[in-house]
Amino acid sequence: MDINGKIMLITGASSGIGAATARSAAQAGAKVVLLARTQSKLENIADSIRKDGGEAHVYPVDLTVAEAVTEVVKQVKAEVGLPDIIFNNAGAGKWLHAQETEPADAVSMMASPYFAAFFVTRAFLPDMLKRNSGYIVNMTSAASRLVWPGATAYIAARWAMHGFTEALRADLNGTGIRVMLVSFAKVASSYWENNPGSEERLPKAQSMIRVLTPEEAAAAIISGVKRNKCEVMAPFMLRIVFALNCFFPSITRRIMKSRK
Repeated sequence: MDINGKIMLITGASSGIGAATARSAAQAGAKVVLLARTQSKLENIADSIRKDGGEAHVYPVDLTVAEAVTEVVKQVKAEVGLPDIIFNNAGAGKWLHAQETEPADAVSMMASPYFAAFFVTRAFLPDMLKRNSGYIVNMTSAASRLVWPGATAYIAARWAMHGFTEALRADLNGTGIRVMLVSFAKVASSYWENNPGSEERLPKAQSMIRVLTPEEAAAAIISGVKRNKCEVMAPFMLRIVFALNCFFPSITRRIMKSRK
């Protein structure tokens, strides 16, 4: 896909991978639509894109509320147009053992990323099907294929994103709409500062895998879209760990133990 002139909607666009992907997409000529809760943060990202000659539109919204998503989708379609690419990137979550996790936190972690991605996709999908074109990109993590102790509800939510993506791909088989799943290992971001104690629970396997910058993650995503890929995972060492898990699960269980 040539994304020059295309409309790319990005959720969780106020920081980290979402913000970096917005900048990368705009540099490639896409019109970016930025969604997240905090308007001031979105405006900062949009201003930096516009200063570089790009086009950015800001829509503050709580994506975990279905009614709010319905309304913002109407606004986007009326004011910018139907997106060619949807990047469901919004997500949060604390790394905690099951017994440490409050029920409200478990609900919140499933609400974003999974319900947010479902609500956004469902709201745009009828028009995308009528047009018979588009690209839906869903963000998850290594936790969508691997497990380790100390991040129970977080991991469950990422497995939900993996299942949603595969089921959506089956639904859309034979149409002109493509679906891509994105999985990364550790990415340097403010997440670790905002969730103290989580970094110490990274599995031992992470010590073998290079930490990505948000810009590297964004470059991998944009490259995947341009190349019509159905899955993007990075860095390369993560692929090796996934393969190891398929063929030698007992070894993987040992290296996926928490460092804490």
